[in-house]
Amino acid sequence: MTTSGLINAFDIAPDSSAQPIAWDKIATQLPALDSGHYLWVHLDWMADGVHSWLTDIAGIDPTIANSLATRGTRPSVFFYDHGFSMNLRGVNLNAENDPADMISVRFWLSENIIITLRNQSLKAFDDIRSAIAANAAPKSPDDFVLTVAERLAYRVENVVHDLEEDVEALEDDQVAMTEGKTLPLRMRGSDIRNQLSRLRRHLAPQRDALGLFVDQKPSWSDKRFKRRARALADKTIRQVEEFDSLRERLQIVNENLMALETERMNRTMYWLTVIAGLFLPISFVTGLLGINVGGIPAADSPWGFVGVAIILAAIVAFEVWLFKKMRLI
Repeated sequence: MTTSGLINAFDIAPDSSAQPIAWDKIATQLPALDSGHYLWVHLDWMADGVHSWLTDIAGIDPTIANSLATRGTRPSVFFYDHGFSMNLRGVNLNAENDPADMISVRFWLSENIIITLRNQSLKAFDDIRSAIAANAAPKSPDDFVLTVAERLAYRVENVVHDLEEDVEALEDDQVAMTEGKTLPLRMRGSDIRNQLSRLRRHLAPQRDALGLFVDQKPSWSDKRFKRRARALADKTIRQVEEFDSLRERLQIVNENLMALETERMNRTMYWLTVIAGLFLPISFVTGLLGINVGGIPAADSPWGFVGVAIILAAIVAFEVWLFKKMRLI
């Protein structure tokens, strides 16, 4: 693996202090650690040689290494005799990126070694490095994994809050929406639904993976960590439920807007039908008088046109009276 594959490496002590480890210290073998310490190696899984480093230096089984350094993974957790692997997703908060394009985060934990992999910058790891700089690093591997997962969930929660505000604004705007101008509102709703669908696509399996992690992890270094993990799983469940709720609210808004447009169209078609009904009898009369044959009444009379116009006006007046009596207008 080249130096470009290594993002950072730290030897973290139980007192939350940490010492950075240079690339040449882990390029050919893992360093020896003092009792109670653990090693965090953070890699870019897209860099050349990462897979071979995982198998040759870190001693990870090739099939496990494939799942850690490959595209198209989904949130999951798998337990092995000598450790476990976990794949989570975090919202993409990098500049000019859509938060719904979630970034894959991969973990490998074995005894006192934590290997994390990602392919784009992630705020959760920035938080960890800030904590290390303040001598407040996670004290154990369990603490580390939960801290990263909690920071991922925290930023998902912020995105959910922003989407909820967008949905509320959409609901408020539909009240004052005039007929014939619902398309921009429906397009806004479609964009929000698209974001929700993409986020839920990853968070639904992440909910299941965290639930499995809580229930099937062989041992916890501290019972408090299991309670934290359960609270994290519950938060993820609530986030998925919130996505479903927002999608349903958007569906209701869309149905209301469609109903408004349908009502406008029906009213337009109704009045077109009424107008056509009014003109049908007089069109018949004018068509009958316009045939090019002999015997047309009043053809040579100077009062013929006036007479026909009076008759047509009377027909229209009678139709209006009839339509009102039938409550059609």
